[in-house]
Amino acid sequence: MPNLKFDPHGHVYTLRNEDGTEWRRLPSVTEIIKSVGLINFTGIDSEILSRAADFGKAAHQACHLDDLGDLDEQSLDENLKPYLEAWRAFKGDMVFDAIEQPLYHQVWGFAGTPDRIKENTIWDLKTGTTVYPSTAIQLAGYSILADIPTARRLAVQLLPTGKFKVHEYTDRKDREIFLAALAVYKWGGNNATNSK
Repeated sequence: MPNLKFDPHGHVYTLRNEDGTEWRRLPSVTEIIKSVGLINFTGIDSEILSRAADFGKAAHQACHLDDLGDLDEQSLDENLKPYLEAWRAFKGDMVFDAIEQPLYHQVWGFAGTPDRIKENTIWDLKTGTTVYPSTAIQLAGYSILADIPTARRLAVQLLPTGKFKVHEYTDRKDREIFLAALAVYKWGGNNATNSK
């Protein structure tokens, strides 16, 4: 998608307008569902959250490079190896149509990066001890981006034992909830007030 840029460090998506003269920022799927409180880590130590996020990114990167055939396994941190083993055990010889491909929706004006897409299925890799209910809404957002309204939505929880658990989300209302969250996000951006 040449008109879409993704900065992984700031997790920021920008889209070039049709005449190529300007870039505008697009909210991400995660940003949208966080903004309405569907993801809320209030009360959890920020250092713990930061370490967990860094570890999750490293595990995702290892799986990504492995799927592309570019992983230097000798340089892989020992703590990441069970998660890679779990991913390999899950995927077997599956070949994906898209691996962490940033997408945007022209009409709804948001962006995101589904972890994996193959035909009618969208996967999200998780490395935490808990897979939160908001994952269903996150995957619904990705199904809108991928233009697969009837997508199978699966979270693959990679475990430190080298095993995995699959969580499937089938509630059709998840899509409506994501679009409602997007509407609230946009309303807030257009109508934010300063309480001072």
